[in-house]
Amino acid sequence: MKANFLLFCLCFAHFGVFAQYYSYQHFDGADTLPQQSLIIKVDSSNEDIWQIGKPSKTIFNAAYTSPNVIITDTLNSYPPSKVGSFQFEYVPPFNFGIIALQWTQKLDFDKGIDGGIVEFSTDSGNTWQNAFTSPLVYNFYGFDPNNRDTLLNGKVGFTGTDTNWRDIWLCFNSSWASQFSSIWFQFTLVSDSVDTHKEGWVIDNLMARPTIIHTAVTPQQKEYLKIYPNPTKDILYIELQKRAEFHLIEKMELMNMQGEIVEKWEKLPTKFFIETKKYAAGVYRLRVQTNVKTETVSVIIDK
Repeated sequence: MKANFLLFCLCFAHFGVFAQYYSYQHFDGADTLPQQSLIIKVDSSNEDIWQIGKPSKTIFNAAYTSPNVIITDTLNSYPPSKVGSFQFEYVPPFNFGIIALQWTQKLDFDKGIDGGIVEFSTDSGNTWQNAFTSPLVYNFYGFDPNNRDTLLNGKVGFTGTDTNWRDIWLCFNSSWASQFSSIWFQFTLVSDSVDTHKEGWVIDNLMARPTIIHTAVTPQQKEYLKIYPNPTKDILYIELQKRAEFHLIEKMELMNMQGEIVEKWEKLPTKFFIETKKYAAGVYRLRVQTNVKTETVSVIIDK
């Protein structure tokens, strides 16, 4: 019988001494302490897209916690032919455990056409990575998988309709995140030229916080380094044993059987994946060097 163990989430914000590291934005003014606020930045050119206020639509008719939310227009359907974002910055306080960004949301988009994209940046917004497709994301869950799809612009995002309030979690390895002075997050609405009078995207109770490990019943990983599937055709997943202390992949190299380095990476989280479609079929060696130890494994890439 496979051993399972319960990984307990220990959110630092639940303890008074760590409350200062709990950052949030409930969009309700006085209930958000200034020293713990996530400061939302909406470009003036996007004021007809993102608004903070009381939702007064058919589906979006109340906040998750009253009275206010951030929403794609408090009264009207989202406008056609628009790309509009809001952003905020979070400074990771620790270099171990997990950083969790959490929010509640509802959706009403033309499925597979219009939608909402969640991105993050580690270089102050010079470059952005899609949270749905980046190998640097530790975990992203809480939404109905039917509401995740490729939009008309070719990017993966939230789409379709979901009238239930969903508790969304976007998680990062804190040891990896601690390399950067801050992480910026960006939520973007994308719409085509046809107005079908959909209500768009409503978000409430946005918060960012450090945790040790999120609560889950998970098979205990006995080996230090786990790679799968092997053989692989498209994607190779790399996972290290979970540890509460600082834990980082310092360097990783994929080598062919002649010992030549095909590709290398540095400063990676301990949960990562490689897209292998671009490599020729054959046997490779993957060397993974962490701050704890170095291991090398054989990888078979099929076509």
